[in-house]
Amino acid sequence: MIDFHTHILPRIDDGASSLEESLALLRMLEEQGVDTVALTPHYYGRQDGVERFLEKRSEAYRALIEAYTGPVRLLAGCECNIDTCANADMSDLAPLALEGTRYILAELSFSPKTDERIFRRLRALREAELVPVIAHAELYPVVRKHPGLAADLIGAGCLLQINCESVMREGKNGLARALIAHGQAHCLGSDTHDTTRRPPLYREAVETLTREFGAAVVEKMQENMEKIVGNESLHADAGEPVKRKLFGYA
Repeated sequence: MIDFHTHILPRIDDGASSLEESLALLRMLEEQGVDTVALTPHYYGRQDGVERFLEKRSEAYRALIEAYTGPVRLLAGCECNIDTCANADMSDLAPLALEGTRYILAELSFSPKTDERIFRRLRALREAELVPVIAHAELYPVVRKHPGLAADLIGAGCLLQINCESVMREGKNGLARALIAHGQAHCLGSDTHDTTRRPPLYREAVETLTREFGAAVVEKMQENMEKIVGNESLHADAGEPVKRKLFGYA
C-alpha cells in the first residue's frame, strides 16, 4: 500500500522533529502494511526558493535513508502551497514533483472564499506539464462550503487526495466519504506529522473504507497511486458534484 502524503522527513517543517521520530513513524507505517511512502514536506514559496528548499530536503532525505534499514520504499516530494507560490513561474516548480514523476501534491488556500486565481494557478501547472494532486481536498473551507468545487477541480485536470484522519474522524456523513462515493477521491494519505498528535492512521482508514465501500474502492485508490508513482497517465472523470445537506453531504 502507498501513503501518498506524509511529513516524516526530520526537522524540515512542522512534521517529525527528529530523526528518531522519523524512524518511529516509518516503523508504524510498516506495521500498518504500507510499503511505499511519499515524503512530502511543506513548500511555501515566500519562505524559500525552490533551490534552497531542495537543498534542505536533500539533507533531511540523506539523513533518513542512511538511518533507515526497513523495507519501505521512500520517494521524495513535497506539499506545494500554490497560494504562496503566486508570484512564481509554475514551470519552476517541476523539481518539486514526486520523485520520478510529473505529479505534484498541491495545497490550496484555507480561505473560506472562492478565488478564481486558484484555478489560474492550477491551469498554469497543467501548462507546465505537471499534474496537481490536491492535498486533503476535504479540509478546505471553500470546498466544505461548496463541495461541487471538487468536481470542478477534477475537471480542471487535478486529482484529489483525502486524509486517513478524515475517514476516521468525520463520520459517515463527512465530506471525505461523499467524495469517495462520487468517485472523486483518487489518493489516500496519512498526512502524519508525529507519533502522538497526528500519528498515521492508515490501516484503520483502509479497514473502515473496505467495510463501508468494499475492497474494490480501496484497490482502485491503490491502483491510482501506483500509476502516479510509475508516472503513468491517469484519467479521472468529475462525475456528479457532491451536494451539501443540512447534516453532511450527499
